[in-house]
Amino acid sequence: MKSNVIQLHNINPEEFKNEILSGLKKELQEFYKEIEANKEATYLTRKEVSALLGVSLVTINEWNKKGILNPMRIGNRVRYNKSEIETILESSKQK
Repeated sequence: MKSNVIQLHNINPEEFKNEILSGLKKELQEFYKEIEANKEATYLTRKEVSALLGVSLVTINEWNKKGILNPMRIGNRVRYNKSEIETILESSKQK
């Protein structure tokens, strides 16, 4: 039976704990980045965007023309990327 032994010199328990936590934080950050990258895009209809932003369908059409919103045409349907709409909402909250 083979055992691996690691000896630590000149390190106190607190420093050891901090090193472990630091490595764990790095791994978790990479994990969360992968999760965010793998999220599937969700698309909203004009009515859903209208309700989410609290504006009329006419306003949605005007914002499309002005380039405020970025509609995507899928066949004869118009859809909006949910993450883009959420970004617009966040930027309006910050102003």
